[in-house]
Amino acid sequence: MKIKTFNQGWQEDSEEFDSRVNDFIKDKQVVQITTNETVSDISDLTHSLTVLYKENKND
Repeated sequence: MKIKTFNQGWQEDSEEFDSRVNDFIKDKQVVQITTNETVSDISDLTHSLTVLYKENKND
């Protein structure tokens, strides 16, 4: 199994972030997806998403 972590800062819109994640997982066997929100000292919000996955045997 492997993991891939994606981060979304305040400047990236949700559709762009979703597209990056969807493009990555489309040919993977996803086991689990977890999310996290972090707010910095200057109130910047960062959204992170970690994908636990297996490579498809066909790849």
